[in-house]
Amino acid sequence: MSVRQVLRIFVCLGIIAALWLRALNGQRWSGSWLFGGIGLTIALLLIVAMEIAGRRTTRRPRDDVPKRPLGLDV
Repeated sequence: MSVRQVLRIFVCLGIIAALWLRALNGQRWSGSWLFGGIGLTIALLLIVAMEIAGRRTTRRPRDDVPKRPLGLDV
């Protein structure tokens, strides 16, 4: 994993933690704020899951064959 991916994961988890720690601190949220918080949490968790699962194996480079070899582009 690159440093950038790890940073994205920590930022997403930090936002989730700050959101729900503030919610659990005793503030009363209206219904729209609660649904927004749940939606934001789900979106951020999906981003974290995609970052973790997004580790792809390196692809072999394709052969770079020119479409028209030199001297034959008539």
